[in-house]
Amino acid sequence: MDDFDEAAVLAQIHLVDSDVLMLSGSLVDGSGTPSSDFDFSVIARSRDDRFHRDTFPRERHMRYYTSGDRVRASFDYLPDSLLGVDVEYWTADEVVDMIANHSRLYRQLRARARKSSSFAASSVDFRLLSRLTYGVPLTNAPDFGKITEALRPEEVAYTAYRTCVGSYPDFRDLVGMWAQGDHQAALSAARKLGIDTFRGLTHVYGNTNRNPKYLSRFLSRLPEPLAELTGRFDRLVTYGPSGPEDMPDTVLEWLDVIDGAFAEIRRARDDAAAFVNRREFLALLAGELHQTMDWNAEIANEYCFRAREAEEDVPSLRELLAAMTGRQSVTHRLPLREWAADRAAPKGEDNASA
Repeated sequence: MDDFDEAAVLAQIHLVDSDVLMLSGSLVDGSGTPSSDFDFSVIARSRDDRFHRDTFPRERHMRYYTSGDRVRASFDYLPDSLLGVDVEYWTADEVVDMIANHSRLYRQLRARARKSSSFAASSVDFRLLSRLTYGVPLTNAPDFGKITEALRPEEVAYTAYRTCVGSYPDFRDLVGMWAQGDHQAALSAARKLGIDTFRGLTHVYGNTNRNPKYLSRFLSRLPEPLAELTGRFDRLVTYGPSGPEDMPDTVLEWLDVIDGAFAEIRRARDDAAAFVNRREFLALLAGELHQTMDWNAEIANEYCFRAREAEEDVPSLRELLAAMTGRQSVTHRLPLREWAADRAAPKGEDNASA
């Protein structure tokens, strides 16, 4: 990083003595580059002139972001430099409430087996939550400790996992593209499914950051025994097929690598206390089934895909792809009808059995 004037940085922040000033972002979590911004959060005791559009001291700022009359954040570059100073403004009560909302969300997501991206994203600010798990308070550290005392990083990691890990609808889309012979589209779908699943793998190991921009760096921090698997992932993401004729084989290789990631997820979640363990997860899947379902290949295939988070004895994704391409049910040992015994038809938007 270039030399910089600390006073020039502080001049962009408009700090008062009672504020908690937290430094976070890539410069703190180790994923930064020489051109990374300074990412600050100012946590004030209560709203003041800095929070209002008309009174925000913006004369030095390149831009600032508002929600109505509320100033949320400001951004500027340091004089004679490409180093940015990015500041978010919060009150202590807002942060405390955000952490409480996340605690409720965590409890809700522990009771769901499906991927829940839109459901969760509307409830909390994941970027702030993640930064709070590793951010460094530069001022008023005791106040920062009190404000964040209810924050559980391992629970943030679980909600991040539940909102990103590869989903059955994405796999089903891949199958449709493959069945049509559109291997280029199938390859794009496989790449997305792989990225989502490997993001999930980092969350099982405690990563709270949902931003995929630095995924390769987060993967590099995983235990050494996973280096071969993550190396295969990096090669597929970076290079892909050498030509159109290699696309089908590359799709299949993606499926193998995704299966490998799910195998590591199964193992790692056993040691992650905040995660739903394997037995609990299978119970959540069972709770979604009911006797009155019109049993068909689609249901069997969907649960075969989803159960691989927790169940080792399921067919590979290659086998599932082949069965679904032929509009057949893959052979597996999941006790779907036994799970559904004595369960009434679902009610409510979350399909919970009555």
